[in-house]
Amino acid sequence: RQRGGTPGTAGGAAAAGAPGRSVYCGGERVAGRSAPRSQHAAVAAAVAAAAAGGEASEAVGVVIVDHGSRRAESNAMLSEFVALYRETTGMSVVEEAHMELAEPTIEQAIGKCAAQGARRIVIAPYFLSRGRHIQEDIPGLVEEAQAKHPGVECIIADPIGIDPLMVKLINNRVDSATCAAKEMAKARA
Repeated sequence: RQRGGTPGTAGGAAAAGAPGRSVYCGGERVAGRSAPRSQHAAVAAAVAAAAAGGEASEAVGVVIVDHGSRRAESNAMLSEFVALYRETTGMSVVEEAHMELAEPTIEQAIGKCAAQGARRIVIAPYFLSRGRHIQEDIPGLVEEAQAKHPGVECIIADPIGIDPLMVKLINNRVDSATCAAKEMAKARA
């Protein structure tokens, strides 16, 4: 769906980072305008402080959102990832959400974070690229959810994107597939 508003923000937040507004940060082009790198640094600092148990630990929540599926097994993978994220980072306010087709929704997850005391919530898309869902659908859903929590600031992080860690991950999968094929060939011989 198409959403209006100021380029670079979800739902037309005139001032990036204003309380009760959604901002899209990361320093990449969004709707023809770049979000300031300082916003990205502020998000990273808040999440790092929360993970380290600093002052912001009770004020920052994370919602990890995927597309959602009609298949329960597919949705369960996000639950596993969220548990791993929570355990690895030490952050306590971490919720899962599905953009569509399944619950919990983005609105429900933001509500859960707010109920746990989060006043800044980072929406972390479990998506690879900056497609329509990242540029339009998720910001629109976050805007709708945030309207129900006016004292909460929602910040949408960049998708997974291109990262050297993804190269390592794909290479590990290639190695695993190659090893499995060799084992299968041995078993048939």
